Amino acid sequence: MIAIHATYQGQDERGVARNPITREDRPDLPAKVRWSASQDHVPGSGTFYIIFIAPMTADAPLPPGLSAWPAPGEAVLSPRLQRIGTNDGITSRYGRAVGQIGAEGLQSPDELLAYVRPRADLPLDGLDSVVGYGRPPRAMPINPGQLSYAQPKWVFQLMLGGLVLLPVAVLLVVAARSGSYSRDRRTALVDALGGTSRSRALIVLGEVSLPVLAGSAVAIAALAGFWATDVRLPVTGFVVSAGDLRAWWWELLLAILAAALLVALASVAAGRLVRVRGKGSRPAGGSRSLMHWAVLSPVFLLVAVRGPDLFPPGTAGNVLTNWFGAAGTLATLPAAVAVLTAQLGRQLSRAGRRLGRPGLLVAGQRMFAHPGPVARMTAAVVVSLGLLIQVVAWQGLFGESARAAQATADRVGSSALVVSTRTDAAPRQMDAFVRALPRGVHAVQLITDLRRNTTTVQGVCQGLTALRLPCDRQGAVLKGVPEDQRVREIIGWSGLGAAAVTVREAPRSAGTEAPSTILVSADGRDLPVPVLKQLSYRVFTQGASIYTPGGEWLVTSEITRAHGLWIGFFGFIGILVLAVASVVSGVAEFLRNGRALAPVSTLSGNRRIYWSTALWSLLVPFVLAGGAGCLIGTWLAYPKTFDGASYISGSFLVACALGVSAMGFLAWGWGANVATRQAVAWLPRGE
Repeated sequence: MIAIHATYQGQDERGVARNPITREDRPDLPAKVRWSASQDHVPGSGTFYIIFIAPMTADAPLPPGLSAWPAPGEAVLSPRLQRIGTNDGITSRYGRAVGQIGAEGLQSPDELLAYVRPRADLPLDGLDSVVGYGRPPRAMPINPGQLSYAQPKWVFQLMLGGLVLLPVAVLLVVAARSGSYSRDRRTALVDALGGTSRSRALIVLGEVSLPVLAGSAVAIAALAGFWATDVRLPVTGFVVSAGDLRAWWWELLLAILAAALLVALASVAAGRLVRVRGKGSRPAGGSRSLMHWAVLSPVFLLVAVRGPDLFPPGTAGNVLTNWFGAAGTLATLPAAVAVLTAQLGRQLSRAGRRLGRPGLLVAGQRMFAHPGPVARMTAAVVVSLGLLIQVVAWQGLFGESARAAQATADRVGSSALVVSTRTDAAPRQMDAFVRALPRGVHAVQLITDLRRNTTTVQGVCQGLTALRLPCDRQGAVLKGVPEDQRVREIIGWSGLGAAAVTVREAPRSAGTEAPSTILVSADGRDLPVPVLKQLSYRVFTQGASIYTPGGEWLVTSEITRAHGLWIGFFGFIGILVLAVASVVSGVAEFLRNGRALAPVSTLSGNRRIYWSTALWSLLVPFVLAGGAGCLIGTWLAYPKTFDGASYISGSFLVACALGVSAMGFLAWGWGANVATRQAVAWLPRGE
């Protein structure tokens, strides 16, 4: 939580330091820099900022991160932008790249950013007059940078709290009660000897002091690594700035101290709150049957998957039915796991008896007679996997336009491109851009009249012919479905569903604003996108956006996808923490029940029974829990993913299942090894 706060604060401070102070802010100071912000993208990235700058005086201040003014027609790029945009021609797109932006000028080490000084022959009318940098937050800063696209800080803190800290609390409770059988007997003995609550608390503190100190040492060592160098987080690819965390070094050390105290106090509290077993002569009541709750689980699953079909997509009934079914499935899932565990135990017991496998027989009989421990061990993992997959699935519901844009790109590639300029771009600049197009690239203009609900496609005959459209100066109304797929895509995205489409031969639109321009290839092949983008920055002062029809939605979807990666990152950590809690709980339960095997293994001289029993009691349930959690979660997410609207991937599901299975292998080896060592030290005591 402190690291999130430190990262946001550091990024905000660096963003404010490079934020321009305009003449409107300080009319008493002379203007020294021409400044303006625009946006661009490279394949695989979201939108990033380009800052256009030009000095007005000899003492014009440099923005943070720059050591010298670039010459006209030169650019300075951030390290990551230069690295990932090389194949897209980024080093020559804005002009010749002459250096890299320093760390003090970037909100994070991996930010995408560029400073560009326009060519000397381009007008600077669209750039603002700036007196300096460091516009304070209270002045409502422009503050262009990656933080502009990030979720608010509280979103990440809530995400971390729900997906990580809650599982950590479960692990803390489980760890505090592990080995409680011997501890409770010792507590009863201390009570019988007249020990006070203070004495019992000191005993517990003595027990937990070594593991708490060891855990604190590990935490400090990990923190030292984050202080020493920038660390790239897995899954998300985000780079945590070492400088941001060093600025909060004492708060982070206090956090580790507070965590250690919290674990110690929780251990003491767990010992005080648990009642000593065996008191009184009142008989224990039998456990109630869970069968009726278990039967409801598949019913709720059916409601979640097929119930939304009863309502139109996107309506409240459709969404609420899926929510109700998913919540009911996850709520009744532990009961279903318990019932299935008992039935599986019966079958394993029979198979062990038939095959002569004592480990399989003992494990199966234990699962049949006491399904609760195995159910508790696996239900948390299954439910958490289901919840995580639901959250990830919801991320894809906001990408309908992006999926349609990707389908367009798959059909026509880059054989048709939309050129979007700033509002201050003059028609003569667009004319110059069209005249400079490479051989085989033609331009047509798209003019949409919203009041009349009409669209006009106009251009020279070469461009119209390339799209298989008629070339008529008088204009012809387009009837039927256009022959060229590119025309259908262009009209569908840019024509706004116009009722009438007219095709007309004309050199350009007679107006004061640059028209919407479509670039097409004569032979239907892909256009050289990097070359065209570079050309736009040679003609327009602040360049132009060039993308496939609807391609702006693909750029926006990259930002949504990046946000979804954080959910997967924190959720995967939470699942691993719950799996660790289940491992500790399952191994503790196995060791407690495993004492009954000590006489058998000692008399028979066969200690392999511990490994085979642990295999079926610990490893197999974990592997099945990982697979079942992914399967149930995917089923529950079906109404939100049947049309591909999801970030749930096969690699994501495999990673979740493998992570849980790895915990199962850990539990198997740990439990079998400790149980074997217990058997070595066993002596008959009236068994």
